[in-house]
Amino acid sequence: MPDLASLDAELLAVDWLSNHTELTGVLGGPGRVGARNAPPYPRIRITQVPGGSAPGWRWLGTFHIQVEALGDLDRSVARPTLRLAFATAVKALHELPARPALPGQPVVTAVQAPTGGWLPEPTGQGRYVGVVALTAHPAAG
Repeated sequence: MPDLASLDAELLAVDWLSNHTELTGVLGGPGRVGARNAPPYPRIRITQVPGGSAPGWRWLGTFHIQVEALGDLDRSVARPTLRLAFATAVKALHELPARPALPGQPVVTAVQAPTGGWLPEPTGQGRYVGVVALTAHPAAG
């Protein structure tokens, strides 16, 4: 049986959001979710950050995932557009526990997220940001 060392929460979130129809529509097309701050914009950046818990690293763990909605470097993406992209991404992550269990895929049992907020990058690039706690266990078998 796999343990938590085989569960990549960041990859799980990126894969889910990359294929989420509503989010893709809000962002203006595919290819706008990943771990980097790179065009095209608007973009959702997902990064696993320290925090959470994984007692014994055996079966169930909670992982903290930072969700960011990023605008253009020239600030041409409006703040309301970034707020909508951020909120849609967080809402999509909340759908993960209802997803049917898929062979070889981690099973998400809970998602918790405080509200995010407007916090531009030091360069002035527009950004909404928040941290989501994703509780999951590796696929059985």
